[in-house]
Amino acid sequence: MKKEDLEYFKSHSGYKRLFTAFRERYRSLGRVGGSVRLVNLTPEEKEVLSAHFRRDYSRAYEATVGLLAFEESLKGTRFEEYSLLQLLEAYFGSPLTCKREEEDAFLKAKEHFFGELLTACGSDRSRIWLEKVAKMQAAGWKMVHRRFVSESDRSGLFEDIKLVCEALDNLPAGKNERERLPVFSSRITKDPHWFDPDTFCGALFLNALFTLFFDEELKGGEARAEAYYRAGLIIDEISNFTTLCGLTAYKGDAGDPVWQAAFQNSQVLQVPLLNLSRVERVVSPLKIVFALENPGVFTALVDLFHGRSPLPPMVCTFGQPRLATLVLLDMLAKSGTQIFYSGDFDPEGLMIADKLEKRYKENFKFWRFSVEDYEKSLSESALNKKRLSILNNITSPELAAVKERIMETKKAGYQELLLEELCTDIIDVIS
Repeated sequence: MKKEDLEYFKSHSGYKRLFTAFRERYRSLGRVGGSVRLVNLTPEEKEVLSAHFRRDYSRAYEATVGLLAFEESLKGTRFEEYSLLQLLEAYFGSPLTCKREEEDAFLKAKEHFFGELLTACGSDRSRIWLEKVAKMQAAGWKMVHRRFVSESDRSGLFEDIKLVCEALDNLPAGKNERERLPVFSSRITKDPHWFDPDTFCGALFLNALFTLFFDEELKGGEARAEAYYRAGLIIDEISNFTTLCGLTAYKGDAGDPVWQAAFQNSQVLQVPLLNLSRVERVVSPLKIVFALENPGVFTALVDLFHGRSPLPPMVCTFGQPRLATLVLLDMLAKSGTQIFYSGDFDPEGLMIADKLEKRYKENFKFWRFSVEDYEKSLSESALNKKRLSILNNITSPELAAVKERIMETKKAGYQELLLEELCTDIIDVIS
């Protein structure tokens, strides 16, 4: 198009909204055709329409304009040599495309993008994750898709994904090692904060770990901590602790002196994840461990067994188990220890028990979760609809009866009211 002709259309603001609507109609149909509707016409738009269609639009509020009719209006003017398609492409400075063409181009670009990344994968871990991202099946795939849609950011996204793949290819757990997250991040990216959870790469890396280890979306601080731990990465190793008694720990064949002293002197031990990661085995001499949800119940039982050496093998989960407690129970289950778990009769307590059974399977035993036990522990604490709805997520057959009873009474039962029964059960085992 001649420069002066293009300048004519560019300099008249009355064409801007009209041509934009024409372009969108072309994208939708894939051809010049159909019509567009403009409402709340500006004076400039009224002037343009009046000139093209030789009728008075000065009092019009809206107008429906056919694309072919507009093209026909160019005949007999200085612009008759141009088709509407030529005019629009010159006006917007790029070829017009329809949605199908754009979708085909997008899919080809995406296939090429992930194909290039897959050739750079150094392990099955990164390959599996990338394939799931490409198929929109991975946790966090939407954050990748949003950046990929922005063509100007694709090269940056490519480099970020390469770094995440390199991280997955070099997880410390692959060598049965442990490494602190900032040190690992520095080794992969030269930046200790590159994989911080509040950065794009950090969030993408975490979602990759969830895809590989849990195949679900990122959720919860403790779940994130476990994902890191499974990858061999250590975070929050001091404040993440577990509380126990009556257990011993070993590295190789040598007993850990701190654990041994606590065991022999009937002391409660609080073990941070840092120390727990330095032992190889945790052992219950009785091949049983009693896991209790509430610290009040745990300490009451410790008091009841005061003077006995050693104390019964017990663990306190403090409600939802922290990573350190799960790591401890993992070690015990690995050695063949039976985990007897007791908790509150409320939706959250039953959910904890349900999840622990799924995790430890044949090594897990429900401890005092019968309807009779619930009736003994029943309180006047009412459960609202929101909390009761949590019970719908509990699937263990062994909890079915008590779950139904809680839904009937709509009241919580508390572990503290079963203290005498719990104590008797422990005595029966250790005697």
